[in-house]
Amino acid sequence: MIQKLGSQLHWQPNSLADFQPLGINELHVWHLELCLDESQSAAALKLLSDIQRDKYHRRSSPYLKQQYLAGRYYLLTLLGAYTNQAPEDVLLSYSRLNKPSLSDESLGIEFNFTDTDGHGMFAFSQKRQVGVDIECLDRDINFSAIAKRRFTEQELAFTMPGNQIDHQRCLAIWTRKEAYGKATGQGINFTMNRRNLYEEGASSQTYRFTDDEDLAWTCRQFSIGKKYIASVVHEGHERLDIKAFDRLS
Repeated sequence: MIQKLGSQLHWQPNSLADFQPLGINELHVWHLELCLDESQSAAALKLLSDIQRDKYHRRSSPYLKQQYLAGRYYLLTLLGAYTNQAPEDVLLSYSRLNKPSLSDESLGIEFNFTDTDGHGMFAFSQKRQVGVDIECLDRDINFSAIAKRRFTEQELAFTMPGNQIDHQRCLAIWTRKEAYGKATGQGINFTMNRRNLYEEGASSQTYRFTDDEDLAWTCRQFSIGKKYIASVVHEGHERLDIKAFDRLS
């Protein structure tokens, strides 16, 4: 069933020594396990600001600390590769709602990061706002309560056929909403039950829409094996070619 909710991407490795650059009409998506070896962990700790180091130490377990550290390490490493900088030279700024961006806007790289279950998703585009979300299909939450509170009537009809909640459909819609919120910089601070991201008869893998400010957006949905569902939302209605990477060497 999950294959019907999102496309299967062709995942490939990418190397820092021979890095594939980001084309103007491309969208790069990375799926990386959030774990580091000893030397990488040491390098990652040096990349943390004082605030980030405090957040790292406040994580409640070694597992959560490792995830936080690895996410930061891979984000700065990838941004360095895309902008031809050393990771320690990458400077980030944060919006009022804490959305990160490159301090040097002239570099033109937009990005977003999310994680779940020890896995990180990173998305990169040129001069187009982008947001990404991934969810594990084994997640144990009150799906019905979330859908009734956060989804539009159209989305509810899709996720609750016969008044029975379909967990996979629910998570598919949820990743779209999360990815859209991250792309706009609102996070989950928008009226989710007024922003419809499902249309009967539309492709389940690509959904184009225009928001209340007349800004155009495209949502691309994909599955990763049988365990994860993810969405990436980018600015504009142009079709961007997706390149997907699952290893960094």
